[in-house]
Amino acid sequence: MMLAVFPFLAVAGAYVVMVWCLHGNGLVEKIHAGCGVPVEGASFPTRISYTNIPPLDFNLCVVVTFYHGLMNTTYRPLLILMSTTLAAIAIIPFAEATREYHPKRLKIPATIGVIYQICSSAAVMPIYWFAFALTGGTTRRSDRINQGNAEALLFALIVGYAIPTACMVVLEDPVVTAIWQFFPVYMAIAQWAHSKIRPPSHHTGSGYGTVQAMYLLVYVTSAYLHVAHVWPLFNSPTLIQKLIMPPTSLLDPSNSISEGVAAFLKWDIVFTAGSTFLITLWFARSLTGLAVLILWHVSATFLVGPAAAIAGVMMWREATINAQAIVKEEKAR
Repeated sequence: MMLAVFPFLAVAGAYVVMVWCLHGNGLVEKIHAGCGVPVEGASFPTRISYTNIPPLDFNLCVVVTFYHGLMNTTYRPLLILMSTTLAAIAIIPFAEATREYHPKRLKIPATIGVIYQICSSAAVMPIYWFAFALTGGTTRRSDRINQGNAEALLFALIVGYAIPTACMVVLEDPVVTAIWQFFPVYMAIAQWAHSKIRPPSHHTGSGYGTVQAMYLLVYVTSAYLHVAHVWPLFNSPTLIQKLIMPPTSLLDPSNSISEGVAAFLKWDIVFTAGSTFLITLWFARSLTGLAVLILWHVSATFLVGPAAAIAGVMMWREATINAQAIVKEEKAR
């Protein structure tokens, strides 16, 4: 019965980000007004010809304008917070899909990624976690990821997500931002290409160390960027309210695109990271473990960011799975 909270979170997330943030705050109308003008002579910086296909160019303009609303000195900490959180969220479905006993219906990480890029991860990730729990994902033991798959996952994270995201944040170029939208596909291609070069079927040893290194990379990157860009905000309650705390009421009709996008992403992070924090509580095997997980999420989110909090729990989970696998192997001898 407790799992029923995930469908509720999905509905609530969809309502808040899609109905309230996009339409209630007038964000869609503002972006459409800028992207609806002809490309020739357009003063809107993201209203350019991406593909020379007018309908597609309009939709790309809408998406690119959304993210470019945060590409300024004021909102950069929020953009970085989103990027690091998404790193942790993006790699987990890929990692889980490589496990031998993972259900086939969930072995579609790229599809899941494309869906949350289109529909918002606030609505999609609670549903993913609900399905994950129903199919035994929270109780599965000794199902380690082998070395070939682990290497492919690390390669997918770096080539398919980290590099495109760094290019988007640093270059602030509309075309690069448009290309970034499809990062789940790049991750799938990178994973497939690596698997062709080093087939997982030929490298069946434990990939525990490589998986830990992958999550450690997310942890360290998130912690560093959180300290560098989010910690300075703690000195200003106004900036915390502006960049971190999600609004609890509709914005003023005169709000800018940047303010509207910020409201959307803050709520998006709340539901995406929140549902992920919640599913990890099912990993606990005792009340003490549950209390430790809750304390970890609260403290780590504040100190090193939600991505590092998630990555830390996933590292602990992999250690638990690895220990169970070792015990199983020893019993089989």
